[in-house]
Amino acid sequence: MTQHGDLSHVLARRAQGGPGELSAILALAAQGGDLIDFTGGFPDPGLFDAQLLSELAAKAVSTAPEVALQYASNRGLASLRESLRTLVSQTQEHTPADGELIVTSGGVDALTLVTKALADPGAAVLVEAPTYLGACTVFTTNEAVPVAMRSDAEGLVPESLAEACETARKQGAEPAFAYVIPDFQNPSGLLLSTARRASLVAAAREAGILLVEDVAYRDLAFDGSYLPSIYQLGPDVTVQIGTFSKTFTPGTRLGWACGPETIIAAMAEVKTTTDQCASALAQCMLDAYIREGHFTAGLPAIRRAYARRCAALLAALGTHLDGAATWTQPAGGFFTWVEVPGIDAKALAPAAVEAGVAYVPGAPFFVDRTTDDHLRLSFSRTPAERMDEGVRRLAGVLERARG
Repeated sequence: MTQHGDLSHVLARRAQGGPGELSAILALAAQGGDLIDFTGGFPDPGLFDAQLLSELAAKAVSTAPEVALQYASNRGLASLRESLRTLVSQTQEHTPADGELIVTSGGVDALTLVTKALADPGAAVLVEAPTYLGACTVFTTNEAVPVAMRSDAEGLVPESLAEACETARKQGAEPAFAYVIPDFQNPSGLLLSTARRASLVAAAREAGILLVEDVAYRDLAFDGSYLPSIYQLGPDVTVQIGTFSKTFTPGTRLGWACGPETIIAAMAEVKTTTDQCASALAQCMLDAYIREGHFTAGLPAIRRAYARRCAALLAALGTHLDGAATWTQPAGGFFTWVEVPGIDAKALAPAAVEAGVAYVPGAPFFVDRTTDDHLRLSFSRTPAERMDEGVRRLAGVLERARG
């Protein structure tokens, strides 16, 4: 057999460098065994109604195979788009027009489409500090330049949008849009206040820049409440992207984006050059799931399950890390954000895995990747009964590292 040797030299620049920091940590966490895993923001598979989902799939195939098993429109099936427009209006007091919504293949696909549609190579994308590291990967892969806005203990500081625009321009990068996660932010778990949301919309209008609002965790407030979305407050300057990976299933790979018609049309054109369309079968399943009332009826149980896990994790942190660390108090979503002064969380991660506990170091969530004393803990998939033992192991690792 011919040996081709190292072919890394043929890779495009965007594909060079091998596995990133997060990939290496997640690979360690995938070892299984007695590991208590606080890494990925994965939904609990025990919350999937497998029987109902199999029935929805069978019904779609048996009653409309010409739809379920065929290519779909790049904008998504008309029936599902109508269901999503109604779903958006139920909690946001704003209904996107038919041309203002597209079905995507999950949240990352929505991010990819909006980035390709709005950001030329070398353009700046303004992000929170910290922000979702998967989003930064999308931006940099598409040759955009992430530029950090300021955050404090309450989340994004709206006034920093203008500051970041100035910073970007000084670096020779014209701002394309600002990316924000106002609801139970990844990784911080913070909920941006209504006042700050309104101020952010005003700042975007003043700066003449679009906002891309990621609402992946909006439906997961433990008490079922909703704050006004940024899209609701400023539909003229906002593209909202969402996913059903947390509330339906990630395996069906479905999400959406809504916003000004010109931008949605551009995203639809981009989609014809990526995966062409979201899965028609999955769209049929989700449409029936929403129309038959299962989506709305199922949310309370999902919220209760994650609230229980979150409470168990916060209690364990209070027991084992009080005085040694600080952490956010999420009221929804999947994550809490822990700061351990004096600890290099990235360097310590392999030792933590060796001790039977895994987390995601904080550095990759920052644009400059220099902050190393934070770590993200996900409570979404770890059983509540395992939280205390997991944090006990983590506390032991931190104590030994401090010498």
